[in-house]
Amino acid sequence: MDIMFDLLEENGIELVLINLEKNGYYNPVLKTMFVNQALDEEDQKEVILHELGHALNHNDISVLYDQPVFKFKMENEATSFMMNHLIKEYDGHFNYSDVLENYNLGLGWECKLK
Repeated sequence: MDIMFDLLEENGIELVLINLEKNGYYNPVLKTMFVNQALDEEDQKEVILHELGHALNHNDISVLYDQPVFKFKMENEATSFMMNHLIKEYDGHFNYSDVLENYNLGLGWECKLK
């Protein structure tokens, strides 16, 4: 969890826990990440890591997010970023089937996880 907060600090991203209709989002103009405070700690961590994926990898191209093809690609990349950090946190020990089921991922993701 420290790595996550280090990444936020190193990149000058403010984290705001607030009541939201959705899990969270990153505003690149404000360099602020908004996360739903009603989520439990584990879900908040997943949202923060996902949004960090957007912040660190899509900041220059966020204007393309409204185009379906780019949105799909960016969401997949942010999810990959989150999953890679969670896998590192658990020293690479995880159950492929559980990950696919918990994150509603298709079988194609199994190749990316290995």
